[in-house]
Amino acid sequence: MALAVWGHPYSEYPVGQDSLDDFRRGFERLARSHVSTYYAFVLTHGKSYFRSRVLGEAERDLLRPAIQAGTEFDIEVHPIIGLGAVGVRGAGMYDPGEIDNLPSWAGGWPCASWAENRQLTVRVAQEMLDDYEPTGLHMDYVRYPNSAVLDTHPCRCERCRTERMDWLGKEVPSLEDLQRPAVLYKEIQMRGGFVKALVQGLRDAADDAGVPLSMAARARYLKDAVAEGQDWAEWAADELVDAVCPMSYNPCNDRFARFLEEHTGLLAGSDVLWYAGIGRKSSLGEIGTPQMMEQIEMARRAGADGICIFHANALGDEDFTALRTIDWD
Repeated sequence: MALAVWGHPYSEYPVGQDSLDDFRRGFERLARSHVSTYYAFVLTHGKSYFRSRVLGEAERDLLRPAIQAGTEFDIEVHPIIGLGAVGVRGAGMYDPGEIDNLPSWAGGWPCASWAENRQLTVRVAQEMLDDYEPTGLHMDYVRYPNSAVLDTHPCRCERCRTERMDWLGKEVPSLEDLQRPAVLYKEIQMRGGFVKALVQGLRDAADDAGVPLSMAARARYLKDAVAEGQDWAEWAADELVDAVCPMSYNPCNDRFARFLEEHTGLLAGSDVLWYAGIGRKSSLGEIGTPQMMEQIEMARRAGADGICIFHANALGDEDFTALRTIDWD
């Protein structure tokens, strides 16, 4: 079983503590605890941490030292790209229409219905692959905004409106329309087609570079992932991804166990690697070292190919010591 982490180099290595030697010390610590893959957030909330001709001046170049340190300590570094918080500003954004108190994460979300947004995302990914030669590419936020908003506020951008005319006969479904199974089916099918087109573009870019393509996946497959256009079980069956990391973060072990059971069934029969996501510290809460170790063992028993921990900066001395006691072979 392999061990991966999601990492935020911009906070792990703040200004003045971001030299190659700083990265070497950080990656040596990860390597000593058997971490073999580091998924790097190098594009977040409009700020880039790698050099890009497409995006312009970077905040800092943290991808270069991460990859160099990773090479020295046998840790693969896969930069993260997608939509939402890790996306690039594009031609058209998710438009929820009239809504009170739109969550901050839903604003400024590039809509996948715009071919320009998909093409721009792929161009940036190709730049990273060509210029930095990472050992893989990781997708996050490859979807529409969270179903908590999307279920009642489907996108009203120009492209989504135009697309609906072909199957709904009007530009925006009403709340009553969204209660009709056929309308909801067509709406989700539309979203899924646009998002899958982006994934196919990133798959092609990864194939051209000869590296694997992996993804962070919504843990609630039917409730969130499919509704948001992220049909990761279908993508696995279609061999569009090489590894899926469902974000099964939960401080409740019973809930975590239910995720494991569901994901085992969804990925049965595919050759895709399954990395169970464990939230050491996430928006759902924080778990201690003993519970983290319990969930790792639960994932091992469930047959996961690996573990992916969110996130690297949440791991402390006790965690690293505990991780070193596991036989990861």
